Amino acid sequence: MSDTTVVVSQSATSNTIVNIDPQTGETEIIVVAESQPDISVVISNDQGPQGIQGVTGPTGPANVLSIGTVTGGATAAATITGTTPTQTLSLVLPTGATGATGPTGATGSTGATGATGSTGSTGPTGATGAASTVPGPTGPTGPTGATGPTGSTGASSTVAGPTGPTGSTGATGSQGATGSTGATGSTGATGATGSTGATGSTGSTGSTGPTGATGATGNTGATGPTGATGTAVYDTDQAVISMQVFG
Repeated sequence: MSDTTVVVSQSATSNTIVNIDPQTGETEIIVVAESQPDISVVISNDQGPQGIQGVTGPTGPANVLSIGTVTGGATAAATITGTTPTQTLSLVLPTGATGATGPTGATGSTGATGATGSTGSTGPTGATGAASTVPGPTGPTGPTGATGPTGSTGASSTVAGPTGPTGSTGATGSQGATGSTGATGSTGATGATGSTGATGSTGSTGSTGPTGATGATGNTGATGPTGATGTAVYDTDQAVISMQVFG
């Protein structure tokens, strides 16, 4: 390991703790913001013989380091405030130099043409200029105008004109389209009920139909019970014998 000397200067408002690993020679510097007298420490990594291991002290509370303010400045700086186990780290970060301007990007494609705006209102007619003293060229002949209405019939001539030749018969015109059916008229009122007609004469009686075939003879019914024997009564006046039945 090469010889290296580290000089640490601390201000009156900070406390510096320097830890050197005796095996690797790694140096750790901790700055604590506390009021201390000015002091300079010269540290050399010339390693001497290892001393006797000291007694391990009790484990201290875990330190909680939170981020405080982060501001910009000309030079970088870090400040730790507070006491263990709660401390705050504030940073001053220098602003980086402005980077070089990048190359101009390629021109984008032309966008689609927007829709045509609505036509504005017609402006007022300007004043008529003075008449020209030089005749202009003759314009082209305009189209033939529409035939005017037929004038009224003049008075009948007193001299008969010659009879003109008979014209040929014109072709028969095509049949016109059938007109649409007219709307159905409303239903007329119901007429009065006519009188009842005379009753017709009774028709003649039809001839008697043929006699139907004789039906089959039914079964003989059961014989009824024999009635009680009646008492004979003699009527001498009428000489008639009647039967009186006693139930």
